[in-house]
Amino acid sequence: MVRPTENLSQHSDLGVPSTSKGFTVSQRRTLILIAAIAIGALASFLVWNYVGGIQDQAYNDAERVKVYLVKQPIPRGTSGQVAAASIVEESIPKKFKPANAIVSLEDISGRVAKSDLVANQVVVDDMFVEATDPEAAQSFADNLIKIQNQDQTTYTMSVDNVRGVNGLIVPGDYVNVMVTNFSEIAPTDDAGDEPQTVSSEQARFLYQKVQVLAVDYLTSSDINAAAATAPADGAAATAPTADVQRGMITLIVPPEAAQILLSIPPENLYLTLVSKDYNPKATGEVDITTLPSDNPKIVTPYGPDGAKSSN
Repeated sequence: MVRPTENLSQHSDLGVPSTSKGFTVSQRRTLILIAAIAIGALASFLVWNYVGGIQDQAYNDAERVKVYLVKQPIPRGTSGQVAAASIVEESIPKKFKPANAIVSLEDISGRVAKSDLVANQVVVDDMFVEATDPEAAQSFADNLIKIQNQDQTTYTMSVDNVRGVNGLIVPGDYVNVMVTNFSEIAPTDDAGDEPQTVSSEQARFLYQKVQVLAVDYLTSSDINAAAATAPADGAAATAPTADVQRGMITLIVPPEAAQILLSIPPENLYLTLVSKDYNPKATGEVDITTLPSDNPKIVTPYGPDGAKSSN
């Protein structure tokens, strides 16, 4: 007969965790869980740190910074002051900003464009140089590019104050070239009366909207360079020389037009200044037998309504 006490002693390890051989099952499970959590946390940290670095780089590249952008073409030799009207402040992603981009329009003040600048260029420091820099020098021939796919040449005429618009013409302007042929208007009847005319000079347009290349030896580049060196107090820039009389006008014309102009006595040619948006139109002979003011459809040079604002 087995005693109850002996049976209990023999099976005392059943269902009871043993601590004589190290960690119990429950403790091992706890340690594994803690280790798994630690590894997961480390992995999460590493992933977060990696993604965060990528985001920081992306945000840094996408950061927008201020630059100055060419809004419309700027010709070579244009002064910084004049060019400023064609330059706008803009913002672009930081990674696209050139290292030598200007930080202020003051950076190009007193300088001139080294070459032709096209729209949407970021303005950088070396686009503008000192006005005396050889790289900014512009040849007269540089202006004789093809117009309407035609080669161009020059025609130079000597004018006085009356025939040359009183010295108001500057390089880059447009003029109409008028010619007088001194034709006499016939008498109105057979009674031998004197010709009934306002003037014995019949003036006609020879060419309209002709571009002026130079006045004396000055071109638009010279004028821009003079503007670039104007005193900061707003005083007028000094002309390259005091000997400029504005008596010689050089026009840009096709070769055939130059031949026609040279075939006409210079004293018969007159210039009239027109705006850059002037629209040339064919004209015929004018009726100078009747005063325009006697015609109710004319009355003023601008029509019967006069020079009223179109706005």
